[in-house]
Amino acid sequence: MILYDANAPGPNPTTVRLFAHERGGLEFDVVTIDLVGLENRKRRYLTDVNARGEVPALRLDDGSVVTEITAICGYFDEVAQGGRPLFGETPQERAVIHMWTRRAYLEAVLPFVNYWRGGEAAENAYRGHRILQPEARRSNRLLAERGLNQFDEDLAGGTYLAGREATMADILLYAFMATVIEGEGINWLNVPQRPNVAAWYKRMAAREASKKMLASLPAHFQN
Repeated sequence: MILYDANAPGPNPTTVRLFAHERGGLEFDVVTIDLVGLENRKRRYLTDVNARGEVPALRLDDGSVVTEITAICGYFDEVAQGGRPLFGETPQERAVIHMWTRRAYLEAVLPFVNYWRGGEAAENAYRGHRILQPEARRSNRLLAERGLNQFDEDLAGGTYLAGREATMADILLYAFMATVIEGEGINWLNVPQRPNVAAWYKRMAAREASKKMLASLPAHFQN
């Protein structure tokens, strides 16, 4: 397998890196794509890897390519040799984890990413490759705040979103939150007024995998 990673700590590559570090039992080669230089928007990448120009992407042993971070992480979860499954082991566990992963994406990740995409930094980063909506920025912040307020209630008395162990749901939400907090200074995502989210965020930040997620992966990854 070949994972196309990024040379910048964007939330999508960071999510897959965090998953790989957490999952264990994985081995694959890595090609680092220059996001700053827009290598992912050049013809070679668009033709050979992902016509949508998104990173990361995963080339399987038969040459086919899987894109979208939850699909890549799901494939890793299936083929890992050892380690702990992060999408669950039973039908019930998998259903619950998929539910929380979807909630994390729709209720928090999507609105706060769209909030960021309404700013000048996003306009400079995308350089016309996305249609941005700066007029919706305030609404997207309110949606993200509402979602995080709900997660604060959900986490009362709990450890992680889907139970006592970190799962794909936590990986997705934390990777996106940490990337934009550290890289873009969007600090309203993690505030004392949401003590349960703040405690969860601290637990996630303390994990060994989280300490490695912002760095690009080596040319050959194995854990």
